[in-house]
Amino acid sequence: MKLSGLRALMVVTCVVALFSMMAVADLEHIAANELIPEISAAAGLALASSWAEITTEAQLEDLAVTGRTIGLRTAASEALSILYFAKTGEELIAILISDLDPMIRAAAIAPAKMYLSAMTREDVEDFVLADYLKELATTGETHEMRLAAARAHYFVIRRTLPFALDELKAAADGGTELAIAAGEVLGGFYLFHPVLGKTQAELVDLAIGAGSAGLRTAAATALAVLLIQSDETAVSLQTTMLEIFGTGSVEHRNAYKFALAHRFGL
Repeated sequence: MKLSGLRALMVVTCVVALFSMMAVADLEHIAANELIPEISAAAGLALASSWAEITTEAQLEDLAVTGRTIGLRTAASEALSILYFAKTGEELIAILISDLDPMIRAAAIAPAKMYLSAMTREDVEDFVLADYLKELATTGETHEMRLAAARAHYFVIRRTLPFALDELKAAADGGTELAIAAGEVLGGFYLFHPVLGKTQAELVDLAIGAGSAGLRTAAATALAVLLIQSDETAVSLQTTMLEIFGTGSVEHRNAYKFALAHRFGL
């Protein structure tokens, strides 16, 4: 795929200061016209909070499905997620298990995670929330329902994780929603743990070549943090993203996407 003249111009001339906020119009232009999907989506992530303030829920639900590019659909879905925090738990679960477009179901994951993490079941004797969430993460009706439950499960048991790192590593070695959620948590330990800690080069290798989606997610999660903490600019991140376009792994490219969204002003 040939790159647009706009993209080439952006790489050469669009210098964005560290952690600076780009104008909404500029982000919308990138989200709507960028040919590299991860760069388009990064702009969409950075747009979300602004769109949540100026766009109605109905408009966002429509854009999340019909937006012309992944950047516009991402902006709408992420903005919708912000608005969905005002919904009840029952409303969120209904969205997660519905046959609505995946971009709309995805918007309910983050708020549903918080609802599930605090839920109680007085009608169930000897109810153990962590066990219930782990089962739901396996039996949930949709990918989004299972992922919300998996993330809630690890949120609930987070205090026990430093004492069960071998179990966490084993749990991340797979491609299920539980493995992905475990990988997201494991990535934090890659940043600081005296034994599990990884260098940036090691994280890149793992984000590309680890044998499971969960382990690639762990490495990519840590890599994104290192990139955000580095002196990489928006321009240098985009240059790398051009170089790795369509190569490596989705997880590796997503690490740069999240770092670039942060540079754009997320």
